[in-house]
Amino acid sequence: MADGAGLCLGAAWGLDFPARPGERSFVALGGELLAAAPAGDGPLPRPLDYLVVAHEAYDAAPAGLAAGYLADACPGEPRAFSVADQGIGAPFSGLKLLDRIHRGAGLGDAALFVLDPAAGAALALGGTGGTGGWRIETVAEERAGAAADCLPALLERGGAYVLGDGMREQAGALEAAGATVWTATAGHGCAGVWRVLDGALAGAGEASAVRLVIADWDGGLGRLHVAVFVAG
Repeated sequence: MADGAGLCLGAAWGLDFPARPGERSFVALGGELLAAAPAGDGPLPRPLDYLVVAHEAYDAAPAGLAAGYLADACPGEPRAFSVADQGIGAPFSGLKLLDRIHRGAGLGDAALFVLDPAAGAALALGGTGGTGGWRIETVAEERAGAAADCLPALLERGGAYVLGDGMREQAGALEAAGATVWTATAGHGCAGVWRVLDGALAGAGEASAVRLVIADWDGGLGRLHVAVFVAG
């Protein structure tokens, strides 16, 4: 049953794909990302209810549907779909959809796969438990004509930050305000902030941060995308 609380983040991991983007399909990249999951019991030990694949770039070497392939490869029989045509906001939209499903009807376990030809990331999500107790507080977007316009919205949220490559110049102001900041690697597209999330989660826990703000700015569409996780 739904309890109104946001989804918990069970695990996050990422992978840099070798050069030669466009030579492998999203099916192949998704398979490599799944195979790179942390060892042990694995981040997806229980059957999934839902699985979302988010991407900004188009599949340059189509070899089937990545969402369908991953649904077959993951435990359970999850409902699977893709989110695209939203620029770097695609992963945020996928995360928001899963969180809304959970808040409205309850959700056992789910996964979000973010694919870019240069890098990928995956998030294991669930109704309970999580890495350091991190839970989704909100996923939102707002207009921002320039990267500098994003700063007030970020400062008012407070906490530690993971910033997209297009927001690199805002890191100094946030650090001056006492925040810890991680920045995505250039060239990783919509996967950038999610690729470094695993390291940011560990660092935020060591810094005793109570809020972790994931933010990416889409200059072409003039949109700031934000996902906020809270500890506890």
